[in-house]
Amino acid sequence: MAEREPSNVDQWLERETPRVRKVLESASRYFDSNDTLTVNTLEAVYGQESSFGTMLGTRGSASAAGHFQFTPETAKRYGLSVSKKNDQRFDIDYASSAAARYLKDLDTMFSKRTTLSRQRDTIAVTGVSERKKFIVGAFNAGEGRVARAQRLAEKAGKDPQLWSDVAAYLAEETRRYVETVPRYELEFAQKSPADKSKKEKGVRRGRYHCTEGHRVTIDDRPVFICD
Repeated sequence: MAEREPSNVDQWLERETPRVRKVLESASRYFDSNDTLTVNTLEAVYGQESSFGTMLGTRGSASAAGHFQFTPETAKRYGLSVSKKNDQRFDIDYASSAAARYLKDLDTMFSKRTTLSRQRDTIAVTGVSERKKFIVGAFNAGEGRVARAQRLAEKAGKDPQLWSDVAAYLAEETRRYVETVPRYELEFAQKSPADKSKKEKGVRRGRYHCTEGHRVTIDDRPVFICD
């Protein structure tokens, strides 16, 4: 019998040093009991985005780069410096924190009606497992594009709370992303020694605090997001 080839997750787990695992576990503390996000979500996204730090791109790049392949705009929105001399997208501690905060914000944005701009708001996805697809899709495409796709689906008489209906109005890359990342997450959940219970301990106060940002409106209430 032919020997089975190691999966991507197997290879990534070989690259996951104890320090990287600890960093991802710490970042997962931005999640809580109200979401389905865990350290395995971060592992899956990290693997998909940069193959566990082996495909990072160029420091100071105007395009997506770093451990979680943030654009400069998204990185700065979460308090990361982006320059050739100091690009925190390439710092696993800062990048993991930003990725976790972004995923958590996306969960909040799509759990309730959220005004992203004067002309665009999300449609609440009440199903928890279904919302996970919107979170993952928005991490790849941006919440604005996903919210726009929801409205296009609704206008066409489809269900804006079903990813299968909304996905048709998004790029093929995003559709593949939402198919792939959850599979990786499930495999990480089965194989990774990372501690999923870390999120129950909550965020350490004072870490990655930002003083500048902007507000989005969720259920007519302002929510502050770092710039």
